[in-house]
Formats: sequence, C-alpha cells, structure tokens
Amino acid sequence: MKDRPPVEVRASDLRRAAMDLLARREHSSQEMITKLKRRFRQRLEGDDLCHTVVDELIADGLLSDARYAASMARQLVNRGCGPKKLSFELRQKGCDPDSAVDAAFPDGIDWFALAEEIYERKFGGKPFPSDWDSKQKDRAKRGRFMASRGFSPSHFMHLLEATPDEMDGQDL
Repeated sequence: MKDRPPVEVRASDLRRAAMDLLARREHSSQEMITKLKRRFRQRLEGDDLCHTVVDELIADGLLSDARYAASMARQLVNRGCGPKKLSFELRQKGCDPDSAVDAAFPDGIDWFALAEEIYERKFGGKPFPSDWDSKQKDRAKRGRFMASRGFSPSHFMHLLEATPDEMDGQDL
C-alpha cells in the first residue's frame, strides 16, 4: 500500500465536527478547541483554523461559555454537589462559579434544603446506633460524606444532632 499524503483540513470539516460535538452537549470554547485539535491533530497545521471556527460558532450563537457554565452548574447541583464542590468543579472547567450559578438559578439555591435532600437520599431514616462510640463513628462518617459533597458544616450539622426521640431514651 502506498502512503497517501494527508488530506488538507477545511474549515467546513472542523465546523461539522464541532456541530457534532455540540449536538451531544454544551461545550466551552476552550474545550471545543482542545477536542478539535485532538480529532484533527495529524492533518491540522497550526491552531489558527480551530480558533477561527470556534470564533464563528460563538458569533453564530451556537457556542457560548455562559450557557456552558450555567449548564454545568445545573448538572452539578442536580448531582448533589454542595457550594464548595460546585465552585471547585466550575473553576476547574474555566468558568466563573458566581455568574454560572446566577445564570442557572436566578432565584438562588437553598443549600440547606439541598443538603437535607442529599442526606435523606443517602441515609434515609436509618437511625444512629445506640451505643456512644458507634454513634460518634456514624456521625463522623455521615459528616465526612456531606463534606465530601462540598457542603459546609453549617449546612448539615443539624442533621447529625440527636432527635428528640433519641434523647428520650438516654439517661443524662
């Protein structure tokens, strides 16, 4: 077999590939450039064509960093991420967390209600163990879970407190 010279990449090829990616989900402009470079790396000479195509997509309103950031914020909150993890993840993606949350949730987010929902989904009505050591270990485990989700202790500490029913059964 003869090695054929690589076919030159046209702007229309890059645009079609970008449109295919956008059909699946929103992308940031930087993410789009990275994916286009990766897909056409052997046939692409320089980055100028990628940047030009991405700029055209932005001008046409097909690619929007603000829309991407809002979409990511909604996705992370629906997945159960707290405010700390949300900010961290959005910064990792190159987005401004405050503007993304404001765009995705114009009325704001009730972090306390979200923390309660996540806590109930994970632990349900599962009571704490009756002996003191096991109870403390279980509280610590639940607190670590909530902290790993990005919630501040103020959002979930009240969920780790003993219920009035548990207090009735204890001799103080």
